[in-house]
Amino acid sequence: MRVLVIEDEPGLRQSLSTQLRSAGYAVDATGSGVEGAYMGSEFPVDLAVVDLGLPDLSGIEVIRGWRSEGLELPVLILTARGRWQDKV
Repeated sequence: MRVLVIEDEPGLRQSLSTQLRSAGYAVDATGSGVEGAYMGSEFPVDLAVVDLGLPDLSGIEVIRGWRSEGLELPVLILTARGRWQDKV
């Protein structure tokens, strides 16, 4: 199973990638929303882990782009936002 991690914080991105690899997953990782959107659209990915607060293209925009292309891969969203409205 191939997992795409899109997280702009380098330490968290590295930690997630390391843990997923040690669990047996193939992992591609980037800190850029633009690059992550491209990778998810152009390469076979089984699951994406996406941070909402990316600096160049928000995680929501990445996911909306995939959905508008008909790409329905499962997405796990990461956020540091505290309000329940933001999380839902």
